[in-house]
Amino acid sequence: MRKQIVDPSPPPIVFQIDVRQHQEQMRSMYDLIVVGAGPAGASAARTAAQHGLKTLLIEKDQVPRNKLCGGGVTPKVLAKLDFKLPDELIECKAKATRMHVGESQYHFEADRTIVYMTSRSKFDAFLADKAVEAGAELRDHSPVYGIEVTKSHVEVKTPNGSFSSKILIGADGMSGPTARAGRLYERWLPHQVAYAIESEVPVGEGAVQAFLSDCAYFDMYFGVSPAGYGWVFPKDDHLTVGVGCRLSRLRDARGLFEGFVRRIPELVGVPIPKPQAHLIPLGGAAKVPIATDRILLAGDCAGFAEPLLGEGIYFAIWGGQIAAQVAAEACHEDRFDRKFLSAYERRCRRAFGVDFDVAYRVARFSYLEEYDMDRVSRFFFGERKVQECMIGLMDGSLRYRDVQVKLAWPYFKYRLAKLGLPFYS
Repeated sequence: MRKQIVDPSPPPIVFQIDVRQHQEQMRSMYDLIVVGAGPAGASAARTAAQHGLKTLLIEKDQVPRNKLCGGGVTPKVLAKLDFKLPDELIECKAKATRMHVGESQYHFEADRTIVYMTSRSKFDAFLADKAVEAGAELRDHSPVYGIEVTKSHVEVKTPNGSFSSKILIGADGMSGPTARAGRLYERWLPHQVAYAIESEVPVGEGAVQAFLSDCAYFDMYFGVSPAGYGWVFPKDDHLTVGVGCRLSRLRDARGLFEGFVRRIPELVGVPIPKPQAHLIPLGGAAKVPIATDRILLAGDCAGFAEPLLGEGIYFAIWGGQIAAQVAAEACHEDRFDRKFLSAYERRCRRAFGVDFDVAYRVARFSYLEEYDMDRVSRFFFGERKVQECMIGLMDGSLRYRDVQVKLAWPYFKYRLAKLGLPFYS
């Protein structure tokens, strides 16, 4: 009787199932996952989709989401967009600002709009729609609770399922999970961030028009915070009122806010809704790694906010677009290692990192580390050249590195005066 030989290898059908499973995984693999559907994430997703990447945009909240922010969109933001901002999203057009320093006021006026006031929830939702229009897939109401980076892909876990991609852009804010998952940093230090507390105060359209007056003002207040400033932004039927302070210098946030509100004449006798708070990175101080294997950071979690006046939307959009371009190059070259992706850090540095450094130096000597706005205002705010530079910074015709050269002489006079030395006009 012939002895039966048993083949220990699994039947072929098992191998065929594994192949089908692998093929299914490859079909469901995205080129890029973007976590966070704010301006940085939505802009990254749109740019990536335009570059032909299969892109998934994940947002923890339902879109439109509630977002605390002044909502000021400068003309240079619109220049970064490849589409028009609908008129219905613009609640107010400001052509001038009043700078309050102690009891003094300094007016910066232009013959054109320098800030478009918007609702951030509507503005962000519109940007997310434009990402979807370009071909990105949006999954909102999907908080990310886990990110795993492997040699072959990134896996993102949400209550609505797990998703895989070749590369990930984290645009999930200052407390999002991406930075920690990539071991880029664990937490922010108090000197790297500002604490902003803000309220939307209903006053009616008539009161808003009276606030704007003929020049269409918005207001900024210095000397109301130990290391920061206050703001009043007009909207359609309400005023956005807030004050910020470097976190390392903050002692009583609620007291700071209430004290600031009492200084605003337009709010005397007006009920103030409960304020909300959030953190803002101080670009120039908030220097963190923003690229590692298969992960890039953009927006607030990358520290992309201008530290002097706090503008973040412009740099979020620009940084998101650069991140998407680098992600597209990585997919084309099949290179997702830290060395290749470090090109993103270099491009951001060239684009706006130098300007953050200049703005941070100005913020430090004027109000962040020592309050000297009275002297700063005397030597700078009255100069026509300074007013032109302020307008140029808002409309994008000037960068901080350009302003540094243009204002070298007023700054020299300021330094002499601070040292108690005589100078000549």
